[in-house]
Amino acid sequence: MRMIMATMLRSMFRDTHTLVWNIVFPIAMLVGLGLYFHDAAYSQRLLAGVLTTNILFGATMVTAFNVMAQRNRGIYKLLRATPFRTVSFIAAMTGARTVLALLVSACVILMGLLLLGVKLSLTGLALMLLVLLIGTVCFTALGFLAADLSRDEGNVNMISNLMSFPMLLTSEAFYSLEHAPAWVVTLGQLQPFHHLVDAMAIAVHPQGDIAGIWMPLLILAGFTILILGAAAWTFRWDAEQPVGWRQGSAKKAAST
Repeated sequence: MRMIMATMLRSMFRDTHTLVWNIVFPIAMLVGLGLYFHDAAYSQRLLAGVLTTNILFGATMVTAFNVMAQRNRGIYKLLRATPFRTVSFIAAMTGARTVLALLVSACVILMGLLLLGVKLSLTGLALMLLVLLIGTVCFTALGFLAADLSRDEGNVNMISNLMSFPMLLTSEAFYSLEHAPAWVVTLGQLQPFHHLVDAMAIAVHPQGDIAGIWMPLLILAGFTILILGAAAWTFRWDAEQPVGWRQGSAKKAAST
């Protein structure tokens, strides 16, 4: 499993989607918006927003494309011939994505400290690491789910956008929803990204009630379990294989 994880990590650094969405995009967003607004209070919100958005788009715009492309090239058919289990493969991919997310997050945090003057405590850094770990697992599983439901690049692009942008727009990653309609706030609270942003905001600015971080983390962990189960259930080793809930009927049709 460690060998597969290392191989996936190397391939990620050679992938164009990874370089753009996971490395260039978050750093450019942090530097551009941070220097434009140049406000100490907003810099903390911006740092939390960039870190969480990187996790979101890294899953939906990168993981989903990578999983679909590898499956359509027949790579997963080779893995299927081995005793490697589906859950182990998802765990290896998630581990590689987590390592990448932590490396990029470390660069983003360092730039936030040096360029934007964000002040972070050791407690805050520890909490940020915990939020990043849980969030990366959750949204990597979401990327698997998007790929499982897709057939080609156009399809995965549509599904990824339908997943990511409503989550981003109904969260407080970069702006407050204090004056937003009640249905927008409610819709945001029903998706995992809202709770990821809440937890990260407390971690970045832990001078207040640190105990408040545990509720959004618990909710995020609950979403993680649900999405991991859905990703494992719908996982397909090849493009012709039906999605999870159709596999049973396909097997019955083949046996008749």
